[in-house]
Amino acid sequence: MALERRRVEKDHLRALFRLKVAEDQAGLVAPNEITLAQAAYEAGSHVWGLWEGDTAVGLMAMIHPHEAGGMEEGEDPDAAYIWRLMIGAEYQGKGHGRAALDLAIGQGRDWGLPRIALSVVQADNSAIAMYEAAGFRRTGKIIEDEIVLSRDL
Repeated sequence: MALERRRVEKDHLRALFRLKVAEDQAGLVAPNEITLAQAAYEAGSHVWGLWEGDTAVGLMAMIHPHEAGGMEEGEDPDAAYIWRLMIGAEYQGKGHGRAALDLAIGQGRDWGLPRIALSVVQADNSAIAMYEAAGFRRTGKIIEDEIVLSRDL
């Protein structure tokens, strides 16, 4: 599997909007339509569609902390932040999430940052185990009721 990230173009929208998480994950990540709408107002945000060949499989949004307008209390001012990571239900369990994390880690390194961070809803069906398997560790911080994890780059 060769996962590729692509800047979102107008002709990608329908494919990205069709992607949905499993019903039991609906409260864990915002729909792609919301992420793309919010990105216009989120300083420092960068959004990519995640593609396997000609097939859209997910969406990833990151924030460069030095481009962000302001930091939330508890946020690391030197960590690339994975703001949203969504893999469509039919593509989960096939390595796309881990491949997306590798792309995010590479982006954080390209930005020259020492760490990468994300926050996640604590739930039985959340992706915490995947993040921890990728080297992310809980920081002990909670932001907007979500557990913050980070890892060195």
